[in-house]
Amino acid sequence: MSDTPSLHIALIAEQRSTFHNQGYSEEECAALPHSGETGSVLTTLRELGHHVTLVPGVQSLVKHLAAGTYKDWDLAFNIAQGFHGSSREAQVPALLDAYQLLYTFSDAATMALCQNKVHTKIILAHHNIPTAPFSVISRKDQKLRLENLDNMLSHYPLFLKPVIEGSSKGIDRFNKVTEPAELEPAVKKLRSIFPDQDILVEPFLSGRELSVSILGTGVQSCVVGVTGFLWQNPFSNRNGENESSSSLEFASRKSKSSDADMLVVRHDPGLMAEPQVKVACQVALDAWRTLGCRDAGRVDIRFSSNEHDAVPNVLELNPISGLLPGHSPLPSSAEENGLPYKRLLAAIIQSALTRKSACYY
Repeated sequence: MSDTPSLHIALIAEQRSTFHNQGYSEEECAALPHSGETGSVLTTLRELGHHVTLVPGVQSLVKHLAAGTYKDWDLAFNIAQGFHGSSREAQVPALLDAYQLLYTFSDAATMALCQNKVHTKIILAHHNIPTAPFSVISRKDQKLRLENLDNMLSHYPLFLKPVIEGSSKGIDRFNKVTEPAELEPAVKKLRSIFPDQDILVEPFLSGRELSVSILGTGVQSCVVGVTGFLWQNPFSNRNGENESSSSLEFASRKSKSSDADMLVVRHDPGLMAEPQVKVACQVALDAWRTLGCRDAGRVDIRFSSNEHDAVPNVLELNPISGLLPGHSPLPSSAEENGLPYKRLLAAIIQSALTRKSACYY
């Protein structure tokens, strides 16, 4: 399967059950590895011939570091998302860097940068990589200051979202603001859910949405799959009646977690062959390389409109992406385009190993 010799790998991943037992809700745990994801990665790494030690999150990692047991590890396979703090995805990579341990996926600096959507957009804009114009509503402002949104108020409809969340946490129908009267209620709603976060305000992008799956680092990175999203089933209105499917235009926690099959995805090679998608893939690669992402992950893209010449705008980068086979966009799109799960994980490991001599050894 691979020329890589047998390695002692530490698989670092939180267990959702740990946080559920502490009283956290399913939504609060939404960004953590999916049920079965850790087991699938662990089993596949062992099938590749590696010896694997499961390290269930940052606190367990700290214990290994303090005890010195990490000295037997050849590589850390890091799928820990973190749970607390505004740079939570950077916590495990920072510790691994401090102990000069080789690990998969992006370093602490890139993880922290990509965690914050505003900081990401500033860098993208500086490098002329398409991303929607934006304003920020500070968590420190007790009242909504419209003068701080002057550059947005001519762009209705707007879209509001928390600055450092992923997995569509805090996203529902209210996030799309179609008129000035809806703005303040939407801000209040988001602040009630995420009181410690700023709010990102952008023009609503009405075009198609894609997630571009990338393998590799720097100039060696390439697109291995694309996922297209369609939200087809209607929400229910206040009277419990179904509204038209046209009201479903973006991902929400409901569309991702509902049993009603709201979210329809497409991964086939024909999607990657479309000229518009090819343009989006190049934008995604430019963003990936510019922000220093490594090994594998995704770049989420949304087009400005449904016209053939619409601009593909970067929504966010996912330098640590879900790896649940048959569910997560990265492995699913890679599989559809000729890169099965076991080969994907082997390629991720090989990508990380290319840093071995250059970094620490």
